[in-house]
Amino acid sequence: MIKRKDGRYPMDAKSLLEKIRKIKSLTTSEAKIADYFSRNYADLVFDNVSSISRNSEVSKATVVRFIAKLGYGKFSDFHDELRKVVQLTHDSLHIRYPIKKKLMNDPEEDILANHFTLVTKNLQQTHDQIDLKAFKKVAEMMASVSGRLFITGQRSSYALANLFHNMIRRVSSRATLIEPQGATLPDLLLDVDDRDILFAIFRHPYARQTYSIAHHFSEQKAPVILLTDSEFSPLAGLEDYRIVVKSEGVSIFTSSAAIVAVLESLNVAALKYFDESISTRLEKVEKMYGKFDVFCSRNPTRHRRSKKNKQ
Repeated sequence: MIKRKDGRYPMDAKSLLEKIRKIKSLTTSEAKIADYFSRNYADLVFDNVSSISRNSEVSKATVVRFIAKLGYGKFSDFHDELRKVVQLTHDSLHIRYPIKKKLMNDPEEDILANHFTLVTKNLQQTHDQIDLKAFKKVAEMMASVSGRLFITGQRSSYALANLFHNMIRRVSSRATLIEPQGATLPDLLLDVDDRDILFAIFRHPYARQTYSIAHHFSEQKAPVILLTDSEFSPLAGLEDYRIVVKSEGVSIFTSSAAIVAVLESLNVAALKYFDESISTRLEKVEKMYGKFDVFCSRNPTRHRRSKKNKQ
């Protein structure tokens, strides 16, 4: 980190989060701002009070008060500090500037290259902020759970939860996917106790059902592992272990690339803690797939269209 001329260090994402954590108690509205800052730090230099108010869904007055709580006399002081970070760290503005806005202004923009650049940035930032010791501990917990490993992710996160369940289920009979459901959910969670673990994928916009499920596990003294996109998500503080993944995206939707990479890495890390019986289980799995004819063969018969169909 480069020092400023006055001897102070510029405010990076980590130090900003530390300032927020030092606030003894956040109101609901302030928590929304904190969440927005956590997820969009790289683009805050382009924000103003109005845009933060709009994107955080809070009043402008609340934004001003929150900035004051962070120790700045006025918003312009906060904004100047952000601009100095950009100048001192020599970060490219074209990376920080919202790529989606560039795409709207320039129809010739290389969307693929821009997206790959952003994915690479997400991966690097995610790796830099993950505590590897805690990451290994999470993997060990998943492999050695004495009860059941419940996996949940509702709404847009369900596909990710399903993906991880598909990977871990092949090596662990204790993995249970919580499907999107309403009336039958209490039946599935009826016997949850402290031997069980919940692995919750929780990203913006935050699904209320995931929130309720995590609270139930916490009430039963069952460990909660949270994979999220913000240090200040609605479940912050409830979890036993938290993995924060960057998910900035080119389109109106957030990117899942870094999340998928973390899920795949967790699956690989967990394999270390299973014994040799896994080989027998995997062999059994393959036989079951064959028995129920689940997949196509590697070289399926090619079908040719008739001349009639071509016409």
